[in-house]
Amino acid sequence: MKKYEITDIAHPDNPKLHRIRALMDLTENIHAGDLGGFVETENNLDQEGFAWIGEDAIACENAVVCGDAVLTDHAIARGCAYVGKNATVMGDATVQDDAIVCGGLLMGKSCVCGYAVIQQDEQTLCAPIIDGSTRIYGEISGNVVCRGNAVVLPGTKLDNRTQDCFVLEDDRVSVQTASRTPPPKEPPTHDFER
Repeated sequence: MKKYEITDIAHPDNPKLHRIRALMDLTENIHAGDLGGFVETENNLDQEGFAWIGEDAIACENAVVCGDAVLTDHAIARGCAYVGKNATVMGDATVQDDAIVCGGLLMGKSCVCGYAVIQQDEQTLCAPIIDGSTRIYGEISGNVVCRGNAVVLPGTKLDNRTQDCFVLEDDRVSVQTASRTPPPKEPPTHDFER
C-alpha cells in the first residue's frame, strides 16, 4: 500500500514539481489527507518508512528521501542527493549533487554538496548539526556543529566519536567539553588485625 500520492497541485514556479498527499497516518503530525511538499517523480520519496517531505520543501531530479528522514520548510534535495535514515533538513537548507545525509540536522541556508557525507556516529549516536550559511563538501559524523559561514572542504573528514562537541564557526574551530561528573570517591578501607 502506498503512503502518499502525487497530486495535480503544481509548484507555482516549476510546473514539473507537484505536491504530495498522505494516504495514511504516518506520524502524530502527518495524517491521511495531509498535503506535503513537492516532488518531481515518485522516485524522490520512498513509499516505505516514515520519510516525509513537508510544507514547501522540494525533492527533485534524482534526489531520494527515505528511511525516517524529513524534508521540511523550504529545504531542497536535488541532483543525485540522498537524504535518509533519521536526517532532518529544514529551513532553506539544500542537499545537492551527490551528497549523502544519513542523520543529523541541516537548517538555515546551509548547503551540503559535491560528494559530502553527513552521518550519525553509530557508537555514540551523536549526529552533526549544520546551520547558518555553512557549506559542506567533506565528510562529517558524530558530535559536530557547523554554523555561521563555516566551510568543510572536499577531502576533509571529521569524525568525532567523543562526547565533547567540535564546533566549526566561520573560520574558527573550538571544542565544547561535555560536563563530566567524577566518579564518587570510595572511603579508604584498612584491614586491621587484632
